[in-house]
Amino acid sequence: MAPWLRVLEAYMVQALLRTPAFHRAVEKVVRQVHRIRHGIPPEELGGTKIDQPGEPGFTRHFVQELKTQLGYAEQQEAKGVVKTGRGVDARQQKSTVVEEEGADGAWQTAQKTAREEPKKGFTGEYMDALREQVKNNKNG
Repeated sequence: MAPWLRVLEAYMVQALLRTPAFHRAVEKVVRQVHRIRHGIPPEELGGTKIDQPGEPGFTRHFVQELKTQLGYAEQQEAKGVVKTGRGVDARQQKSTVVEEEGADGAWQTAQKTAREEPKKGFTGEYMDALREQVKNNKNG
């Protein structure tokens, strides 16, 4: 092989190695090989990309969180409905103390609930947190 051809080859290799496009192409190939061997890396699942193959998607998580924050589970529990795994509702038998019926029973129930703090919903907790942040900003 002629010496001038080797010099030309070395120059072309150096020019190729200096280009950012070549390095991006090599990174893509390496990333794809890593995905094939080890699966999707956790850092690529960050942010809103929480869906993983074989697991419930973002929408299901979002709906569950909304139901939790709106008190849907507590409402269903209070009604005595228990959700089974296949989406079938079954009535739950609650063992409660039998109270007297009529005016006396209503009076006893009112006395019990009057002493309890009312439950705060999502909005109440959000407003408390917002007030706390504003208070800290004014003091700080």
